[in-house]
Amino acid sequence: MMEFTFKSSSSFTDAITFVAAHAKGSISQIHKYLLLQIAENGVLSVQATNGGFFASRMTKMDSFSGSGSICVDAAKFNAIVHSIPVDATATVKFSSDGNKFSGIVQAGRSRFQLVCLSADEFPQPDICNNTSRFSIQSSDLLPTLTRLNRMVPTNDCRPTLNSICVELDDTMAVVVASDGMRLAKGEFPISSISGDVRGRQLLIPKQQVQQIISMTKMGSELVVLFDASRLAIICPVHGWKLQFSLLEGKYPNWQRVVPNPSGHGWADLGVDREYFISCLERAKILADGRKQTVRVQVQAGEITISSKNEGSDEGATEIVPCKMPSGLDRVSAIFNVGYLVDALRGLSGAIVNLTIDTSEQNSAVLMRSETDITALQVLAQVKA
Repeated sequence: MMEFTFKSSSSFTDAITFVAAHAKGSISQIHKYLLLQIAENGVLSVQATNGGFFASRMTKMDSFSGSGSICVDAAKFNAIVHSIPVDATATVKFSSDGNKFSGIVQAGRSRFQLVCLSADEFPQPDICNNTSRFSIQSSDLLPTLTRLNRMVPTNDCRPTLNSICVELDDTMAVVVASDGMRLAKGEFPISSISGDVRGRQLLIPKQQVQQIISMTKMGSELVVLFDASRLAIICPVHGWKLQFSLLEGKYPNWQRVVPNPSGHGWADLGVDREYFISCLERAKILADGRKQTVRVQVQAGEITISSKNEGSDEGATEIVPCKMPSGLDRVSAIFNVGYLVDALRGLSGAIVNLTIDTSEQNSAVLMRSETDITALQVLAQVKA
């Protein structure tokens, strides 16, 4: 049927590991299998799916005979491939006898025989129509997705919040994530645009965002294709492709929850980001185990962070120097300390600016980095 050889620690073993990580059998048994396809030119395609997404990677086989396709158990085949001794060469043979499909992997005195399935059993995706496309640099995409995806809920009753929202125009992509209590925004440039891109909103599920993060390496260009219901992201340099369905619906109007500093009563505070984080983490040690709140008070160029363990006399206090406008009255706010630390870590640079409306009780805080003016974090206060 088909036969090829490979060496340990080769592009073939990398491809198997890469795709096998996405072969999960939580919905159907076939989803535990990889689809291997060898074309007449020796290009091997490895594909995995869970029915909702399709991940694939291609690599060129130097020594092969025959072409065709077959399904192999992902976990077993991946383990066999990586058990081959360093610098050894292995031979893989797939064959069929009526309705029975099998595979043999042999390297030296080691021989493995696998029961395989017909390629006809592997579900085939509805191909994403190339109606619109653009390109992005992984160096722009990866940091933004990594910061935002940890905020996306897994099973919110509002389905659209279980995604990252990407809003497109002629040159930029605005990326937003929120869980209802906090919001994060970032931007990155896009290029090589064609089709209906401007004004489009793409809702990418949390699981697929995590897949993109795990599959992408820095220093590569990615091509994004999408139509009304599907999106495909391709990395030509490394030979992989991920296709999945976009979430239906429209993302909530995130702009209306972003504070708009204007007029009197707004406090703009500048603080050392890393030092602020370290103080918050120390205060968290004695914060109430259930609420995990800290009180943040600002006066005379200092931020006082205080935590208290309800039902006891335990508590902690930290003092953080800050820059603040003269003549400003005292500021007091209460936040979930874990959310506040996450928000600060979601920004870059040494100094972060905190903006809060002192004239409005329970005002949300707006956080921006001095080094990246396009990124922001918004965090709502909590009750004492």
